[in-house]
Amino acid sequence: MIKNIGLICEGGGTKAAYSAGVLQCLLDCKIYLPYTAGISAGAEILLAYVSRQRERLFVAGVESASQKSAVGIRPLLHERGLFGIQATCDFIEKHAPLDYETFMKSETQLDIGLYNLDTNKIEYFDKSYFDPKEQTLVKAACALFLLTRPYHFNGHLYMDAGLIDMIPIEQSFRRGNEKHIFISTKEENYVRKPAPQWQLRFSRMFYAGNKEVTENLKKRHIRYEEQWAKVKQLEQEGKALILRPHKDLGVTRYTTDRKLLEPWFQLGYDETMERIDEIRRFIGEEK
Repeated sequence: MIKNIGLICEGGGTKAAYSAGVLQCLLDCKIYLPYTAGISAGAEILLAYVSRQRERLFVAGVESASQKSAVGIRPLLHERGLFGIQATCDFIEKHAPLDYETFMKSETQLDIGLYNLDTNKIEYFDKSYFDPKEQTLVKAACALFLLTRPYHFNGHLYMDAGLIDMIPIEQSFRRGNEKHIFISTKEENYVRKPAPQWQLRFSRMFYAGNKEVTENLKKRHIRYEEQWAKVKQLEQEGKALILRPHKDLGVTRYTTDRKLLEPWFQLGYDETMERIDEIRRFIGEEK
């Protein structure tokens, strides 16, 4: 197995269908990297890469995101959040159950980032913390700020790490990786804007008693730019390769229309296949 190369997936709600297409292409081309790190929806998508389940990627990226309980009124009524995390996990496990034995035995490691609401710090958990029945680690990773309820896990209350770590480059460094492949759900030249006032007001209401959450929200766009600046610097040094969409197909983090998500998934697959020789050269693998 290739050493000292990290594969990093950012979040993006249902836009992660693009990432799923990228990962399916990597599996089809038998490109198995030793380390992965996922934030938010990127964590769920990476499970199938680690367990080498190509079909699960389509189920997780497209089919689960387009079922009626994924986003909107139903999850709001049943799960008290805009995104149906429980319903989505149940759907994926029903139609493409995780091969837990292969997942645990896989040489590919996985770190999942969470925001600890008790300490206001980001923590990473490897796959030894993964419970195949409850999958609380992944559910907490997908618990989007303001839009879903947080989860109790490992003695604390957690939500999506994307409030601080949108691109877990520092975690990949800590794991000793010298080169990195980044899968982004954002189109080229995407700029994260400062949090609007209404979002700051809701943050103060929903996380009353925890001022640091709102302070972190104020800084999120700055941190995002700082994290991507590091990635771009690594790219210039030949230590990073970025896989991201080069077309805008009208997909947002809330998209549930399969007619949009399926081409978005295919775009991820096709754009990765177009660069497969470049990827092989980057990781030092001959065709």
